[in-house]
Amino acid sequence: MEIELKLLLAPADNGELRRHPLLAGVATRTQQLTAHYFDTPDLHLLRHGAGLRVRKEDGLWVQTMKAGGSVQSGLHQRNEWQGPVSRPWPQLGKMRKLIGDDQHWREVLEVNGLKDRLEALFEVVVQREIWQLSYAGSQIELVLDCGQIVRKGQQLAVNEIELELKHGAPEHLFALALQLLQRLPLQLSNVNKAERGYALCRQSGTQASHAQPVALEAGATLAQAWRAILHNCLQQVQDNQLAVIHSDDPEALHQMRVGVRRLRSALKLFAPVAPCPAGMYDNWRWLAQLLGAARDWEVLGSATLACIQASPGGPGALHDLPALVQAQVQEHRQQAALALQSPHYTRMLLELGRWLLQAAATGRDGDGDSVTALDFAQKTLHGLHKMLLKRARHMRDSDPASLHSTRIAAKRARYALEFFHSLFRGKALRQYLATLAASQQTLGQHNDLVVADHLLRQLAQLHPQAAEHSAFARGYLQALQVLQTSDLASVRSALHALPRF
Repeated sequence: MEIELKLLLAPADNGELRRHPLLAGVATRTQQLTAHYFDTPDLHLLRHGAGLRVRKEDGLWVQTMKAGGSVQSGLHQRNEWQGPVSRPWPQLGKMRKLIGDDQHWREVLEVNGLKDRLEALFEVVVQREIWQLSYAGSQIELVLDCGQIVRKGQQLAVNEIELELKHGAPEHLFALALQLLQRLPLQLSNVNKAERGYALCRQSGTQASHAQPVALEAGATLAQAWRAILHNCLQQVQDNQLAVIHSDDPEALHQMRVGVRRLRSALKLFAPVAPCPAGMYDNWRWLAQLLGAARDWEVLGSATLACIQASPGGPGALHDLPALVQAQVQEHRQQAALALQSPHYTRMLLELGRWLLQAAATGRDGDGDSVTALDFAQKTLHGLHKMLLKRARHMRDSDPASLHSTRIAAKRARYALEFFHSLFRGKALRQYLATLAASQQTLGQHNDLVVADHLLRQLAQLHPQAAEHSAFARGYLQALQVLQTSDLASVRSALHALPRF
């Protein structure tokens, strides 16, 4: 099993890495590596979660297959088999012997005609510098790879650090990375060279990623559950990270914001049994506010103003307001993108990953190992249900804060039920989730109008020449809010009809 962290570094900072105190007096070894990655035209290996390469190392050809495993909090853990070959082409018979009695991965290689259908898809050429470090009792190999991924004349630059655990505790990889971060502007990467090469083959850019279902075993302990849930939330955040940085896709920003919300909700949910370190929750609030500001402007520009433009007299009355809103969208998206490339964000990811590993290694779960996830879920969902009904009773159309607090309570209950959904079965679960989602949508429409009014006021202050157009838009939305009063009685009735946990 290969266990490693991947960190991106700007080429201009390579010298600073070499001068880092952690590497002082440590011998350096340099290799020129050329690796060919193989698959079938229909990407048989990729579809089964495997990668196969042949790489020249110190004059010898070595074939390697990596398969399965996971990436959690930036920590790559994969099965790895490797051995020498006589030529720059895979020898599947030798690889099957290396795999041994792992029937699943043997069957992946034994599919009919695989040998004849293999082709070299892309090439990775790097110069590698290697340091072997003893760190807090663990043996860690630090490598710096500089080069490119090549596919039919197209190139992607590679400049990254790999921290591979040779022996010891995985949390030491995070601790070492945090020390490097004190002097170097690093970014944590969930994507390896093979994945980047395949993206080049498929011409697939960055795209939005939704949350994956949380799958908990029926007898899961609370300790197992909270770590799995936090990893799941973090996965959604990191899966959307590149799309937010490198594209203008509104859905990617929305899904990353949802991921951060789910993560913060989970941290709060499990605080009684696994309180996070001081400052961690505030750090994620900082990111939530940045993403939230960008998303609010996007909703104003793409949805809220659109309903005014569709009305008689709307397009002319708005004049240049849509363009001014779009400028705010771009400014706030740029701020979010810069934040995601900052050392502060990298530190947040590393500290969260280290905390999760330390809790697992030291048993810092309170009574998490003696309490079942199901018992905790039932008690927690019951409490959230009671809070939701209490908030719903106090909703008033004339009090936007009361609607907002009910919407947040519905959101917390829905996130919690989604976290624990695999422990429950039946039609009642689906009905509960559907009712919460519908309630959120109804109350969310009201909240969008409240947020829009605030942003339009702000825009008028930033651009006095747009004050008249902003006032028209605000007046229209306020009238719309009066005409489309939320049916709070129906929301209350639906929530009160929900089954109790």
